[in-house]
Amino acid sequence: MEQRVCQGIVDDAAAICGALVAELRLRGDLLDGNGAGPEQLVQAAVGGALATPRARREATARGLQELVSSGALADSAAIDRSVHLARCPPQVAHALDLGRLAPSELWCADVPLSVESDAAGMLRLVLDREPRRSLLRALRGVGHEASLQLAQERGRQRALADLARARQNLGTLAAAAARLRRETERRDVLHAIADELRKLGFESALLLAGPEGVTLAHMSHKRAVIDEAMKLIGIRKMSELVPIDPAKSPLLDTLLKSPEPVVEVRSHQLLRAIWGRRASEPARERLIEILHLSQVVAAPLRGAADHALGILLAAPRDGKEPDLGVLSSFALQASLALERSMMRERMREQAAMIEDAVEERTRVLREANERLQQADRRKDNFLANVSHELRSPLVTMIGYTELLLAEKMGAVNERQRQCLQVARSSGKRLRAFIEELLDFSRFELTRESMTFQPFDLREAVMQALAGLAPRFLERRLNVRQRVPSESPPVLGDRDRILQVLTNLLSNAERHCRDGGKVVISSQQRRGFVLVSVQDNGTGIPAAHVAKIFDRLYQVGDVRDARSREQGLGLGLNIVKSIVEAHGGEVSVTSEVGKGSTFSFTLPLADVRAAQEEGAPQ
Repeated sequence: MEQRVCQGIVDDAAAICGALVAELRLRGDLLDGNGAGPEQLVQAAVGGALATPRARREATARGLQELVSSGALADSAAIDRSVHLARCPPQVAHALDLGRLAPSELWCADVPLSVESDAAGMLRLVLDREPRRSLLRALRGVGHEASLQLAQERGRQRALADLARARQNLGTLAAAAARLRRETERRDVLHAIADELRKLGFESALLLAGPEGVTLAHMSHKRAVIDEAMKLIGIRKMSELVPIDPAKSPLLDTLLKSPEPVVEVRSHQLLRAIWGRRASEPARERLIEILHLSQVVAAPLRGAADHALGILLAAPRDGKEPDLGVLSSFALQASLALERSMMRERMREQAAMIEDAVEERTRVLREANERLQQADRRKDNFLANVSHELRSPLVTMIGYTELLLAEKMGAVNERQRQCLQVARSSGKRLRAFIEELLDFSRFELTRESMTFQPFDLREAVMQALAGLAPRFLERRLNVRQRVPSESPPVLGDRDRILQVLTNLLSNAERHCRDGGKVVISSQQRRGFVLVSVQDNGTGIPAAHVAKIFDRLYQVGDVRDARSREQGLGLGLNIVKSIVEAHGGEVSVTSEVGKGSTFSFTLPLADVRAAQEEGAPQ
């Protein structure tokens, strides 16, 4: 019992009954570490109005002990299990330092306690008044309540003890399972099974069911014991044991086929089944003694297909009651380990064949992969060649169309002008398609050959803006760049990042209405730069935002084909691929009717210096 529980019982009883002193006396076996037996009562706790503070309580406890030792107070209530009421002996007032009270004014009330119908001890209360009927009822109630608390505490302690044993068993089983998993050879598995079973508190032997019957494979005993056992059996080594046919041994056959996880076995029957006439009756008696086989339990070992692997024989050490649940769990682990070792033996036999098959399959896959790569390269080359072949005549056609519109080759009427404008617009749209194909082909052909070097981001932005200036002027767009001139250099392939900037600015131009606004800006963060391209164009519906960077994806309903060129849906996919190849991220925020903001990150060329500068700029 825990001291806090005992003290709580005493304090509650003293408070309810108004006792000067209260003492709890319990059977010795209910208290830990006192060395007393169940027939002896031991002081468990002391309390009451005159037993505080702690120093006074200790003195009161000693005084009560002396009164019991001298015979002035008896433990009769715990014996006959009835409430005892009597005037206190004269020695009580002196022993408990109650000099201000006359001995005739003191009463002792002894209340019996029980746990699970067995006498558990008693509560002794010293009162300064004669008990009345109401107090007697209170005493009986206190005794009943205290007995309930003791029973609950005992149940809790048993549960904790069971839990501790279960944890210990689980730990042992886990360690055994870990060792069995490490062993790969069948012989090592057999030794590990026997050794780990001993750690669980068993002496053991292992019977294996082989193709020719059952034979004793291993005994977990000292060498001297095994030598004496073999001498009694009449053999010089374990291999001389002839496999036993289970069909000729009803006991072994029954054990192998038993549906129960653990079966109790009679020692003499077991020895006769294993060694038969090899050992005489006196020899069997000696074997039972030296192998500790007075009590034997058997656990059949079964494989995954429920076929018999063997029998695990175990004898509890020192005559202790065996934990059959632990043995059953261990037998399952042993079965798995044995079956794994057998499977490994079979797998080793097939290893060469499997390795050859895998090598052949790898060769076929390698050749197929090479063919796919060649086809991919041919496709990219074809796209590049076709795009180049188409672009040259297309540029000529657009150039002559613009000459005609400028009336450099003679006057044109209004209908002719309209037709020429349609031809020029269609030509430019086709040129945009071809440029996207060329960009895509160049990226696919050279994605593995990017060169990362420090470069000035602001210069790259200015170059991209300059390349698109004619289109911005034609559309009367208000373009602003807000990249600080003192921005630190970034690390990357400058040509690729220029392509990213050009694609994002072209995308903003296509989505803006005539006279719209485009802003490109940058912000330095810890270790990288955030670049943003913002427009006040038509925006992107929320349903399309997640797919906007997919290859060949187009948001058709937000583009005005009558006033601007359309692409193939490759530009933003190229942007995403290039940025991610630089270790950056790309994102977009958009609202229909208000515009979009495309952002991407690039690492700084000197990350360490940027981190030392501190907060974002």
